[in-house]
Amino acid sequence: MNETGHCLNAHRCPGWDGRHAEPTDQPYCGPCLDRYTQNIARLTYDYLDLAQLHETSMSQAAGEHTTGGGHESPTLLADHIEALQAEIVHAVSVWEYELRVTCRLSDPRTFAPLWRRTVYDQLELTNGARQTRPARPGHIVQRGVTIITARVDRLAALPPARVCASGIEDEPVDMAGWEAVQHLADLHGRARAALGRTVRKFWIPGECWTCDARPIRGEDGPLWRSEPVRAEDPMQVGCGKCGAQRPYPDYEQYMAGLIWPGQASDSDVRIAA
Repeated sequence: MNETGHCLNAHRCPGWDGRHAEPTDQPYCGPCLDRYTQNIARLTYDYLDLAQLHETSMSQAAGEHTTGGGHESPTLLADHIEALQAEIVHAVSVWEYELRVTCRLSDPRTFAPLWRRTVYDQLELTNGARQTRPARPGHIVQRGVTIITARVDRLAALPPARVCASGIEDEPVDMAGWEAVQHLADLHGRARAALGRTVRKFWIPGECWTCDARPIRGEDGPLWRSEPVRAEDPMQVGCGKCGAQRPYPDYEQYMAGLIWPGQASDSDVRIAA
């Protein structure tokens, strides 16, 4: 149960009104939980994409990365990607296990489940012989993400557990389920950054055309402008509160007349009345 009575995402919640987030007795409101579920679900693809980036970096000649530009060497880049992949495998495995215990799901370390391959063993269904054989990390991530994304609400509600959050070398800490959800979702964001798929955003003045969110003194937002990665990419303007987006030329019209294209003005409303 959530003792605060509001979504723990605070000002990052779409229901933020300047003082409180969306009311809920759960750690996260529905929209925030849906967004976290989508981000965690993408970790499987993030892991595979990072693997390709890791292989590419190792295949480059050292001179291409170490002369003149101050870029990271292939080895440094590979180490960074490998560490991020290892953290994804570890974090997904830790919270998959916690969910299995809480939800009383089959434990792949002690019980032969319905799938053929697990982290620790493979059940040969043809001849009944059991062979100890570790699964590939990608399979571990895929299976763990499947378990977690179907139960993100249960994960968010878990009480604090003593875990090594990012790897076995970490000092054990107490981490609640809602913190685990944030950690897993942040891993998706870090993977996107490593893959070069993030877009720089800049806060800009104005009110949202969808949720009527307004600027608050001393705080950023609610509107932001994206910086295109390539010249041919369109520039977007979006709302950090409700997530709505529209083309940047609409924002230029809004700044010229303080009314969004397609939005009825006060005079239009009076005429219609």
